[in-house]
Amino acid sequence: MYDVCVGLGYHCESTYQLRRVTGAERAQFFDWLDLDLSAVRESIAADFANVLRPGLCEPFSNGACVRDRGSDIRFFHDFHAPAGTALTPALIAAQHPAVRQKFGYLADRWRALAASRSRVLYVHHDAFDESGADDLAALHGLLRSRYPHHDFELLWLRRTAPEDAAALPPGIAWSTVAAQPGRWEGSDAAWDTALAPLDIPRAPAP
Repeated sequence: MYDVCVGLGYHCESTYQLRRVTGAERAQFFDWLDLDLSAVRESIAADFANVLRPGLCEPFSNGACVRDRGSDIRFFHDFHAPAGTALTPALIAAQHPAVRQKFGYLADRWRALAASRSRVLYVHHDAFDESGADDLAALHGLLRSRYPHHDFELLWLRRTAPEDAAALPPGIAWSTVAAQPGRWEGSDAAWDTALAPLDIPRAPAP
């Protein structure tokens, strides 16, 4: 049985669904962020030192969010502008220390989990079917090299089945979750089906 499920993006759908299914509300580093798998790998490889460095955050998507040029992570929920207005460089600079402190705390939580006895299932939602088996293998190898005593496996969730699934090394499973247009949370039914075979923590029945 896995003790903890930890999302690795791509965006808010994975965070919402993992919390819904498991009932866990404890924040993890990549929760509610918008980022591709390369940004996940680079952040872990840098021990998160590349995230939110001063002077590298800028308004993005017409000021709807903040893009960190150092990590290529998009922050949609951590920087705030007055209602009806866009984020500006000045607003970002004023809020940056507090946001950086928050993510420093979450980086410490990540390290503590990797050093613990917990068995962890990392879940990467490949929301745009961008990655291949070699990308997931590289992530698995990175986690194994950085945290050699860590008990973990990876789950790779795509919209469609990967053509190169046979190339996945042990410790990586895959499944699919169909998109639900018009609903950022995704399809509850699709996520339930994908996660049903796994021995993961479950939210109490309503």
